[in-house]
Amino acid sequence: MQSVTLYRYWQFGTGFRYLQDASAGYPIHGSGVVLGNLETLFKKLEELNLRVTIRAAGDLKKLFTELRATPSDSKLDAAQAKKLNTTVQSLRQTLEAELMGMNAYVVSPKRIEVERLVTDPAALFAPNVFTALSPIARYDIAEAAKCIAFERPTAAAFHLMRATEEALRGYYCHFVKRDRLDPMLWGPLVQALTLHRKAKVHDALNRNLDNIRVSFRNPTQHPDKVYDIHEAQDLWGLCVDVINRMHKIRTEA
Repeated sequence: MQSVTLYRYWQFGTGFRYLQDASAGYPIHGSGVVLGNLETLFKKLEELNLRVTIRAAGDLKKLFTELRATPSDSKLDAAQAKKLNTTVQSLRQTLEAELMGMNAYVVSPKRIEVERLVTDPAALFAPNVFTALSPIARYDIAEAAKCIAFERPTAAAFHLMRATEEALRGYYCHFVKRDRLDPMLWGPLVQALTLHRKAKVHDALNRNLDNIRVSFRNPTQHPDKVYDIHEAQDLWGLCVDVINRMHKIRTEA
């Protein structure tokens, strides 16, 4: 997956149009004129991976070589301008045919800021929380964020449950230095916390953790459970809340 700004396509189109309309008297050398636009065109064809158009651009590259050999103060004459226009127009047909076979997908707005979901999920947590998570929890949070952004809500739920359970394990180990449960499963972990002398005072958090287990973690394991994008965003909020709370309790203890 690549993130490509729309400006790159707009810039590509304006340069192409300049070359198609260039007439006698246009400066050949320099940035923003004939050679500069040709160089940008070839660069954009590579950046946008337009392989068919690249292969069809042989005549235009030959013309580029010819024009580059002219004196630095040269301007297009009528014959050069016509040849440039004709060559670019011919290449345009190939370009249009190739572009018709390509699709661009636009990410639709969400209740959670899409840019942060894709590039900076840490910013959606309280300060310093994300970086304090284990590598696997950070991985699952980042994957869940992308799944919400790109509307794969059921996959987002799976990653959110994995991340929250991993954060819960760290929270449990913070209080219970010994007698570690093995395997460390969600239900027994919460049950142990509700009985622990220091952890049991955080009753609201313990109840929220158990609610997520019963209402979301367990149902998510079943193949008949399918989330929609609104449910996934709601679940994101629940999980971020308990992860933030667990971090705060650990750091203030």
